[in-house]
Amino acid sequence: MHELSIAEGIIEIVERTAAANDVRSVRAVRVAIGELAGVDIPSLEFAWESVRKGGVAENAVLEIERPKGEAWCLDCCRTVPMARYGDPCPICGGYRLTATGGTEMRVIEFIERTPDGENSNEERDS
Repeated sequence: MHELSIAEGIIEIVERTAAANDVRSVRAVRVAIGELAGVDIPSLEFAWESVRKGGVAENAVLEIERPKGEAWCLDCCRTVPMARYGDPCPICGGYRLTATGGTEMRVIEFIERTPDGENSNEERDS
């Protein structure tokens, strides 16, 4: 289950960034996990519940954006949608596709929980 190690990586980024910016509590963490990244989202959400315990993100919600998969077709020379590896080009039926989008996994930002109830964003790419 590599989703556990992904969740651990996310929490490590959040905790390191929070410490560097004197953030004591995080309300939400927003990540981008592309359709072609090979991540089982329910498993990642389950792992998140475990790894967030005891740190600055203990009560943080994991907000997941799902960038669509796309590829460059070497046969028809077009950018096409790609739902999963191994599918043919939806335009020409060719199989010579190179993924160009939807493969990313990154922390976009986290939202700090402040004592007065206001929120502030800390944007972080990694």
